[in-house]
Amino acid sequence: MDEARFSLRIHPVIMEKMKYIAKNNGRSLNREIEQILKWVVDDYERKCGRIDINSKHDPFI
Repeated sequence: MDEARFSLRIHPVIMEKMKYIAKNNGRSLNREIEQILKWVVDDYERKCGRIDINSKHDPFI
């Protein structure tokens, strides 16, 4: 699967702290943010059930 691109506006202080954390974890900033997002999705799915991205149901319509 091709990776999606997404622009993110973030406070400069948070950005610098995220760079620090990423470096400390041996990841690029992009991979660190991706890992955090994965943890959020995993946590949500544990609590609420698996998200079917192929479903015709779109809760945002």
